[in-house]
Amino acid sequence: MSREVLKYILWSLCATLWVGVCFVLPDFLDNPVHDLRSILTIALYVVAISGASWSILYLAGLNRYVAWVAIPLFGIAGAAISYFRVAFHATITPMIIDATLHTNEGTIAGVVSWQLVVWVLINMFIALALVYWRHRTIRLQYAWIHALVAMVILIGYYNAHWHLKAAINQRFPYNVVHSWIEYERQQQAIHGERSQLAYEAVALPDSLDIVLVIGEAMRADHLSLNGYMRSTTPLLDQRENVVSLPNIYSEYTYTATSIPHILSPADSLHPEWCYSYRSFIATLRENEFTSAWLSNQDNGRTYTSFIHEADTIIFPNANKSVYVFSPWYDANLLPPLDSLMGSKETRRLFVLHSIGSHWYYDLHVPDNCKHFTPLTTDRIITNNTREQVINSYDNTAVYMDVMLDSLIQRFEARNAILIYLSDHGEALGEDGEWLHAGSSLALHNPACIVWFSDKYASAYPDKIKALVANKDKRYRTDFLYYSILSAAGIEAEGDSPKMNIFR
Repeated sequence: MSREVLKYILWSLCATLWVGVCFVLPDFLDNPVHDLRSILTIALYVVAISGASWSILYLAGLNRYVAWVAIPLFGIAGAAISYFRVAFHATITPMIIDATLHTNEGTIAGVVSWQLVVWVLINMFIALALVYWRHRTIRLQYAWIHALVAMVILIGYYNAHWHLKAAINQRFPYNVVHSWIEYERQQQAIHGERSQLAYEAVALPDSLDIVLVIGEAMRADHLSLNGYMRSTTPLLDQRENVVSLPNIYSEYTYTATSIPHILSPADSLHPEWCYSYRSFIATLRENEFTSAWLSNQDNGRTYTSFIHEADTIIFPNANKSVYVFSPWYDANLLPPLDSLMGSKETRRLFVLHSIGSHWYYDLHVPDNCKHFTPLTTDRIITNNTREQVINSYDNTAVYMDVMLDSLIQRFEARNAILIYLSDHGEALGEDGEWLHAGSSLALHNPACIVWFSDKYASAYPDKIKALVANKDKRYRTDFLYYSILSAAGIEAEGDSPKMNIFR
């Protein structure tokens, strides 16, 4: 290996160190750690993800003149993204891209500060210094061979392991490309053609509020409402007109597949219908229901077309992802809900998609709801004891209880019905499984709760009688599509007692 090649490798490693310290490390500063093992784990993540930038920098620097353009632009983008990551706990997401493309210049200018300018200038100086070093002191021959080797290493490294690939896609510079691609895919899904399942409006009320809360990873057997030994739902336990359905079965154990199935008329015989039919949101909208989708999660590509059937769409935490470790509460959904409740519409549908019990649990629960201790102390779930994990998880149930009670207070004087359904359950160490997207039995048993106002009970006594009679029966999550329409006085084609908790 020639001296010039060694000099160029040293240059590329210094450039990678710059990226690791200034652009990758900020992504991990809010990660919970509690001991040397945790710190070493984070350090390995930083090194591994920084390594994904090495090939890009190596390629960008092969031509001295390309480097004068590419490296400074790389520095400007990295500086801006890392600044917002530290200052606002914000990261690049498809929702942020969408918001940026539809935001006026004044709003964008409002987030520019002198600290941002200084940080960009510092990294511009580092970038220019690196390019100057490359231009003045290194002379490479056979650059095409270097380019070929770097590309092979880049492709191999990026695809070495699915977990590494997922982590890389959420960090600079890959998160820019990954989020843009995901945004484009979402736009295509939004504008795709879908059919409407036949239905008949048999008993539409003059006024009605339907509230659907989509939970996240809440399992039925950890609610005291269902006999759990801990008091995780003390407020709902004391409320009237609350019915829990503890025997719901979710075929799918992660959000991207479970939610399309929940919202559409898809069932176990026709799972593909979630990609060809519209949801109950569209059906209700055709029957003079105004609709709003308030989400504390992302704009998932598999169900974004359903989201965009709503009249109003709000993402209070559009700058969040599950790789951002900062407080992230479902209470953020309440202010926009309150603003919408002031409208004079008589038939309304509110869909609230919660962050619920998504890992890292403690960051989704305010301190006043952390009843069970000791709590988790590390973002790597297996670095905590099982007791810590269950305590933190049960606290998310306590907070869910507070949230649902708060929603009930808002609607109890109206003709209203609220349905809470989690997308799936959560594994808490059973058979060595943790979190979700696995095969544990607990993953297939999501929590489901129904509340109805006195006015609703008076208007639809037969529906309430059926609900109470059906509460212990076994249903698949298929029930939601038909049940929500039935709650509104609409009968859909294919509706049956096996698909409708109100029959």
